[in-house]
Amino acid sequence: MADDPIREEQLRRNLTTKEVYHFVDSEKGIDQICREVFKSSDKVVHYPIGFNGGPKYSRVKQFIYEGFGNQLPVGVSKSSSRGLGFTKVLKPLIEFIEASFPTATIRIIKKGESVFSADRKTLTLSESDLIKLHEVFQHNLDIQKQDREVLASEELHNLFPDAVDSAEREYVKNSISTALSTWKQSLDEFSNTDKEAIKELFEKLMLADGFISPESLLKTKETIDEQYIDDVIAEYEKLMQQKTETENLEKKWQGFLKKHSWIFSYIFSFPIILHEDEAYVGGKGISNKNGKVADFLVKNNLTNNVAFIEIKTHKTDLVKKGSAYRGNDVFSMSSDLSGGISQVLNQRDNFQKQFAIHKMNSEDKGFETFNSKCVVLMGSISDLSDKELGSFELFRSNSKDVEILTFDELLARFNNLKELMMGKVN
Repeated sequence: MADDPIREEQLRRNLTTKEVYHFVDSEKGIDQICREVFKSSDKVVHYPIGFNGGPKYSRVKQFIYEGFGNQLPVGVSKSSSRGLGFTKVLKPLIEFIEASFPTATIRIIKKGESVFSADRKTLTLSESDLIKLHEVFQHNLDIQKQDREVLASEELHNLFPDAVDSAEREYVKNSISTALSTWKQSLDEFSNTDKEAIKELFEKLMLADGFISPESLLKTKETIDEQYIDDVIAEYEKLMQQKTETENLEKKWQGFLKKHSWIFSYIFSFPIILHEDEAYVGGKGISNKNGKVADFLVKNNLTNNVAFIEIKTHKTDLVKKGSAYRGNDVFSMSSDLSGGISQVLNQRDNFQKQFAIHKMNSEDKGFETFNSKCVVLMGSISDLSDKELGSFELFRSNSKDVEILTFDELLARFNNLKELMMGKVN
């Protein structure tokens, strides 16, 4: 009776420092060193074996494992009968290394940093980096498998449409992490389609129960809020840099406030929503002329009481230019400021006189007027001298029915809000 074939590891030498194992396959005539286990250190050396014996790779001769005990890492073959070395998943990696470098040793360590020796003959990989590489290559294999399956189903569907359904693509796990691993932190790398897909995904995940923890959700919201307020401040400061007063500049400010209507709540210190921009508030006679239009008509979201906002620009004069009105410290207010106050008061007056008509003709009847507040937003404190500032503050503090706010004061409020959001307020 013929001897049974042998296919196993055999301990050939039991030395003081290490045990040396051979892999034996009697049918293929293989009998060669496959593994060394060191006794005084947590170190194992594998010598990858080809299918018919001999070295598995042309250049890489040994894999060294340090710190793993009896549990080797993912991505490597643990069995001599399977040839040792990298598994099928990491085959593209070893093929690239062999084709590109004179690497003879791949050293895999439990802890530490990945290092490629200067002569490129030894590649050291940490376990964490090996896991990342395995995930990337496994992901690519999954995609290739799905591509093959989808292609097969589509071709068979074309031949036998009644018998074979056309396959639909499914999400392959780790696709997002794999794609983001190649991102170099530049937003220019994303197309508009990418950005829209990320936005839609984020919105769906935010609504999914249990996907994001409340703590992570709060932190994400804080990050988004901080970025948003930074963008608002940057846009605001860019408008503030314009040096000349123009009609177009006023339109830009109106557009900014309409775009960021939450600012009105910050101006009034209670919940405000934008009811209408450039709202008709009355005043037309029988000739259909002299109608009054408010820059912004806002309302308290709780009481429905409306308020009127008249805006100019940050370059609009607050104080009449030229010499002082009396002495050297008494200044008149500018015609723009006086006119703006008169204008917003006139808008309120016309609105209140024709309130019943407005409400009857409006689809949205959820608004009231109870001694409605008026605000004029114009000018910059920074453009005033100390003496001009004194006259302006005296005038403003005595303006009982109209609140006067400057553009640089509003910017200061934004910066305070940012500091509050970032926890920097004492």
